[in-house]
Amino acid sequence: MKLKSRRLFLRVIIVAIASFFIFIWNRLTLELLKKDKLKTISFPFVKNKTISFEDDFIIVNQDETTIVFSAHCTHLGCKIDKTKDGKLVCPCHGSEYDLYGKILKGPAYKNLKSVDFRISHDGKNIIIEG
Repeated sequence: MKLKSRRLFLRVIIVAIASFFIFIWNRLTLELLKKDKLKTISFPFVKNKTISFEDDFIIVNQDETTIVFSAHCTHLGCKIDKTKDGKLVCPCHGSEYDLYGKILKGPAYKNLKSVDFRISHDGKNIIIEG
């Protein structure tokens, strides 16, 4: 009987310690994500360029409209950094999106996340505020 209670005690202690570390890890990760979102990022705005890859963002200029997307694929978060035949292509698993961020080919099943932005008063920069 003593052996079973010792094993149970050890299991409870191990679960408690693991839970504590998972809790701390999640708190730290969430804090870092919050800090990243509070940043203001500015990129040069080139009206003549149809597609620009800047940091974690894709800037698309077409039909006199500018759209900014997250450069992370909605499948597993790989960073999209290339085009092929006028499509945005994920280098990891081949998901394809049109220039409006709509999914054309999987394995991704969601459209790219649109990002709020503004163009500076002088028209030279795109500003993304997190």
